[in-house]
Amino acid sequence: MASCFLQKSNYLANAVKMKFILFMILSGCLLFTLGGCARKNDYMPPAGATGEKIFKRACVQCHTPVKGKVMILKPEMANKEAIIERVMNGKGFGMPAFPNLTGDSVQNLAEYVLENSVTQ
Repeated sequence: MASCFLQKSNYLANAVKMKFILFMILSGCLLFTLGGCARKNDYMPPAGATGEKIFKRACVQCHTPVKGKVMILKPEMANKEAIIERVMNGKGFGMPAFPNLTGDSVQNLAEYVLENSVTQ
């Protein structure tokens, strides 16, 4: 009888430990998601920076090129104006705003993204 009680007690203790570990893993993932790319970015490109240099410095942290393409764009994002708006204003938790990317810098970046992406 005592051994049955001890087995049940060990089972419950292990279940509590597993729930705690799962909670910690999920919390870490959530913090990474919310904290990684979800804030305003104060990146300031150097004068005359190309779209490629800007992308490699500011965007590659979250947008990893695949098979030679920098992004897979939805049809509504496959134009310069939409890309510029997204870069300057961000979107939700996943895309930070880049308020310092203006003028030629944001134009160069948008052109680079369009030339080196595919449309979904």
